[in-house]
Amino acid sequence: MTELIGYLASALVAVSLLTSNVLRLRVLNLAGALVFVVYGGLARAWPVLAVNLFVAGIDLWHIVYLRSRKDFFKLMPVETRDPLLANFLAYHAPGIRQFFPDFDPGGLKEPRCIFILRNLLPVGLFIYTEESPDIRVHLDYVAEDYRDLKSARYLFSRPQNPETFKGFSSFTAAGGTAKHAAYLKRVGFAEDAARKGFFRKKI
Repeated sequence: MTELIGYLASALVAVSLLTSNVLRLRVLNLAGALVFVVYGGLARAWPVLAVNLFVAGIDLWHIVYLRSRKDFFKLMPVETRDPLLANFLAYHAPGIRQFFPDFDPGGLKEPRCIFILRNLLPVGLFIYTEESPDIRVHLDYVAEDYRDLKSARYLFSRPQNPETFKGFSSFTAAGGTAKHAAYLKRVGFAEDAARKGFFRKKI
């Protein structure tokens, strides 16, 4: 049993190093360190216990800091011919295909493009068309390191963006992949009873 606990701790630490999300890395690393503390106590390996108590304390401090830190968000409209837009789409093409396999910016009629800035960094891209009274979402992509839903909650929260979508009643979006459908539900979308595979959220 003691040996199995040691293997579990090692696995948690190893998995934490495979994730690029800093908060998730710290949480997994904290779990691994705490299991190593248990292992060190059972095996009477006091150096292992002491080092991992120290590591757990550092991870806990970082988790509290990351969760309490206030980020500055801003929406920045951009023209479809802007080089920054083209570069963002090209750089994040693999990730975009993963969640939006059918996304084709060239096939959209009069698309509107907005960068989601987080601490003045363009971490997300929102592309939509105006299909009154709805905003039809074609792309809602956030870079992997920033997928903690903060950008999405800022984007879809009317009180923080009173003018951006003024005059429209709802966001509509296709579920696309299972992961994207799950994401839509997490940020407040509900399945559209009238259109199978589509989701809707009131503005």
